[in-house]
Amino acid sequence: MSSRKKQRLTVRIENDFAVVSLEDMEIWDGADLALLREALTALIERDGYRAIGVDLSAVKYIPSGFFGMLFEWYEQGMRIRLDAPQKNVEQMLWFRMFFVRQPDETFLLTDERMRNNTPNEQVEFHRREFMADVESNDEEEIEEHIKSVRFGVRSTERIG
Repeated sequence: MSSRKKQRLTVRIENDFAVVSLEDMEIWDGADLALLREALTALIERDGYRAIGVDLSAVKYIPSGFFGMLFEWYEQGMRIRLDAPQKNVEQMLWFRMFFVRQPDETFLLTDERMRNNTPNEQVEFHRREFMADVESNDEEEIEEHIKSVRFGVRSTERIG
């Protein structure tokens, strides 16, 4: 890990949250994610923090592994907060499903809306929450879209 990258990582303490920032990193790669994991793990294991946050103010793209990493800690009883995400980050599926805006404009990780749902209930949740902006009222078209999302298949219909 380069010392240049280490210098970009900062930690600030706000109330009981230790908040990590990769400062001006707009697009995270695997090395950035590893650095972030290392810093958060040290805050949790060495320093004993039970509430961690990540400042996303500069971030335009996040690897999906980031959300998986946070969710693992959440399941172990950690409180997880994200600060100042840009709109494109807020639109990511994991973000929309598991982060809830707080009065102080931070976002807390919670699985309350999804907890104990069957797979079919999760699909219905996905339809209700994330497809409301679909302009078509054609139920068959919506059902095909859900199947493509759920099973990773595309329609065989040719366009053009």
